[in-house]
Amino acid sequence: MPLSIHIEPGDDHWVLTLAGDLDYSECASFRMTVDRVLKDAPRGAIVDLSGIDYMDSSGLGLLLSLSKEFGASGGRLVLVTNDVVDNILDLTRLAGIFSTAPDIDEARQMLADTAHA
Repeated sequence: MPLSIHIEPGDDHWVLTLAGDLDYSECASFRMTVDRVLKDAPRGAIVDLSGIDYMDSSGLGLLLSLSKEFGASGGRLVLVTNDVVDNILDLTRLAGIFSTAPDIDEARQMLADTAHA
């Protein structure tokens, strides 16, 4: 299934909602979206992966890159996951690398807690 990306800019964080397959064939469009977000330098971002049906190593690599770029600029990235994404993160032993939340509300709360810390 082709990847769809919806961007919701905000004052203190952006939300990127992805649905479909995050694989090699879709990584170029996702990378352009990521570059747009980073250019505007929000302090935080939520990547909602709850609609992802499939993710390969290319998609995972882009998420790692995004996480690293946010960390380097003092920002924070939170992933909203589903069972598919959780299984991939567990299998690759990357679950501890990312901040994850079960839904958007909890992800927003995690970003708010970081801003007040």
